[in-house]
Amino acid sequence: MDPPEFPWALDADELQKAFAVDLGKGLTSAEAEKRLRESGTNTIIEYNRISFFRILLSELKEPLIVITLLIGIVYSIWGQIGDTITILILILFVTIVEVYTEFKARKSMDALKKLGAPTTWVIRDGKPGEISASSVVPGDILILKSGVRVSADIRILTARGLEVDESQLTGESMGVGKSTGKIPRTAGLSNRTNMIHMGSVILKGKGTGIAVQTGMDTELGRIAGLTQEAPDPKTPMQRSTLHLTKNLIGLAVIFSIAIPILGFFRGLSLPDMILTGLSLALATIPEELPIIMTMLLGFGAIQLAGKHVLIRRTKAAETLGSVTVIATDKTGTLTENRMSIEAWTEANEKQLFTVGVLMADVSLDEDGNFLGDPMDKAVVQKAGELGIERSVLLQDNRLIHDSGFDEVRKIFLMKYACRGKERDLIKGAPESVFALSRPDPEMTAQLNASITAGYRTIAAGWKEPLEEKYTLAGLISFDDPIREAVKPAIREFSNAGVRVIMITGDHAGTAARVAEDAGISGCAVLAGDDIRDISDAALKEKVMTCNVFARITPEEKLRIVAALHENGQVVAVTGDGINDAPALKSADIGISFGISGTDVAKEASDMILTNDDFTSLVDAIKEGRRLYENMFKCIMYTLASKIGLVFMLLLPILLNLPLPFAPIQIIIMELFMDLSASTSFVVEPAESDLLKQKPRDPNEKFMNKKMISGIFTGSVTLTAVVLSVYFFSWGMTGDLAAAQTYAFAAWLLSHIFLAMNMRTSRIPLIRVGYFSSKAMNIWMVGVVVFLVIALNVPFFIEYLKLSPVGILPIIGIALLSFAATYWIEIRKILRLKRTYTVFV
Repeated sequence: MDPPEFPWALDADELQKAFAVDLGKGLTSAEAEKRLRESGTNTIIEYNRISFFRILLSELKEPLIVITLLIGIVYSIWGQIGDTITILILILFVTIVEVYTEFKARKSMDALKKLGAPTTWVIRDGKPGEISASSVVPGDILILKSGVRVSADIRILTARGLEVDESQLTGESMGVGKSTGKIPRTAGLSNRTNMIHMGSVILKGKGTGIAVQTGMDTELGRIAGLTQEAPDPKTPMQRSTLHLTKNLIGLAVIFSIAIPILGFFRGLSLPDMILTGLSLALATIPEELPIIMTMLLGFGAIQLAGKHVLIRRTKAAETLGSVTVIATDKTGTLTENRMSIEAWTEANEKQLFTVGVLMADVSLDEDGNFLGDPMDKAVVQKAGELGIERSVLLQDNRLIHDSGFDEVRKIFLMKYACRGKERDLIKGAPESVFALSRPDPEMTAQLNASITAGYRTIAAGWKEPLEEKYTLAGLISFDDPIREAVKPAIREFSNAGVRVIMITGDHAGTAARVAEDAGISGCAVLAGDDIRDISDAALKEKVMTCNVFARITPEEKLRIVAALHENGQVVAVTGDGINDAPALKSADIGISFGISGTDVAKEASDMILTNDDFTSLVDAIKEGRRLYENMFKCIMYTLASKIGLVFMLLLPILLNLPLPFAPIQIIIMELFMDLSASTSFVVEPAESDLLKQKPRDPNEKFMNKKMISGIFTGSVTLTAVVLSVYFFSWGMTGDLAAAQTYAFAAWLLSHIFLAMNMRTSRIPLIRVGYFSSKAMNIWMVGVVVFLVIALNVPFFIEYLKLSPVGILPIIGIALLSFAATYWIEIRKILRLKRTYTVFV
């Protein structure tokens, strides 16, 4: 099917014929599928395909991998060709294992991105439904409403107060009014008032339109051309890890050159020293750290998705661990968004509910249930109970104009005609409606009573064409109960050092009651009028003690977030509407809602709560902290292993003794350490007290005192175990092969116990369970099985330059390794006892 060239110049009948569609019922599902195959997906950006081999080639081109491969090739000049082949195979094996893990993470992340992709409402098979924006086809009937980002080029069919932001195409920042009448073919892009183009945002009103162009055929597609999705920028933690890696490369190179030179001057064989230097370089260059970082962020996002949290921007996953303030909305976030009418002006109830029903933004689903705004649904249902039927009213009243929602004054304005007589209707925030209406002392008293009770209240009224002021029809008071799990969640946030503040457009009295029910404490409610009258410096002080803000406009919400930033706070902001987009963008983490959130809010956010449940943020904060802690433990363990290896080679040379390891042993040992670091620590569960810790300071250096202390003590512990075994066996037997074999066993076994002890930083393993990590259990069993094979199979004994040894010395080494590393556990037990006064 070829869409018409000038759809803006066609009327409804011509459009229906050109697109072979019933404008009232839309396309059938079968026809839509057929057109999708013909026209292709409705996308501008073609996402990069994720391929295992593409990731593998990319990793093999990384400088660190190239360096290690070159070292392996140079090794063949002085070593045996068999050793070189083994080295290259091991490097490729480790790389493939890590790449496969990264591939799985990226594939899962790609699937999550598709879950968070834009959706749109269309009419198909005679009923409304939500579909992926990429599935829109020419001829689809799209439903337009405030907050929607239009997903195709559409010709407007019906319009009620439609106002559109077309700045993405025209550069015009002001909203543009839209209509339905056909216009001349020669009209330019900015003059096509009956067209809305892909990428534009509905600011006000509602209506329907027919998709006339999709995908690359749209105006946006023609301008943009086929592009590829830009990769996510490196997160702060990734940049910090890359910086650390570069510094470690320098140290690795220095020691890999210095130790062979020292050995040579001490009389050791030059070829052996060169091979040792190359092996040490292979073992100490931290080529795995960037890959580990990618895997941690990827699997963190996957686990969050299982808890109804979609990560849209990778930086959010790590920033979660630093959040100090959560600025949340009220309705639908802290409350259930299940409105019940508690009171109304009974004296004028017929007029009041007539206005309320006519201005209600609701529709009927196929089962006869009302869909739309919860307050409007409650009004229509209550009106029905009072004998005021919506269907009857709509037969007698015709909508002439819908001005949509005024975000500043928080009111709706409409114009209706009934039997030839026009009437203006108004509803919304009582203070705004009262300001536009004739004074009514009795109504003012009712409003004050409702405010005192803490109900959410709206006012409604009407006026005749020649009247300047509206006549108040009355007030309707609603109650929206707090979600059951909100109070415990806020208590958990408080224990975690995260402050929850509420920013709402609702009345101060309602905000105060909801805050009290939710457990949000602090100073008196700060209203928007108060914020407008104070300086930025004064607001900076206020936001550190006030936790409830009411009657807040988008500009004021932005000021509050800025003031929190001025105080050094890391701020997460929740929001669901167009007016929330500026604050979502300015926050450290913008959080939108998957169900009630507008397209604009979702696109401005870093995270989406797919179930609109505030309590999901508890899991998100916990996962963010777990991710950082696991990365911290992983790097601390990995660097302790690498630096410990340097000490083990440096000290014997300084003491004029043979080296405790053959070059091939160094490479084999490091293989197991890399695998453990890139798997076990990545999936380690969170410690039980994680949410009792203070938020991480985002300005704190990754390589802090705790990291340096852990690396030093871990490396010293490993060195002490291995060299004590080596020196003792060398002194007792004088057999270098046997001494190196014992040192080899001590290295592997001491690493098992060091890794086990470093799994947790605060909670003793006696509480967690020594074997509660499946990934670490698999790695430990693998190391033990390998050691048994290496010490008993003649081929491996000869190839790895080992010596047959008895089982009892190995058991003794295992006990020594356990005892030497158990001081880490003792320290955790003593700290826990001192902190919580708990006897363990």
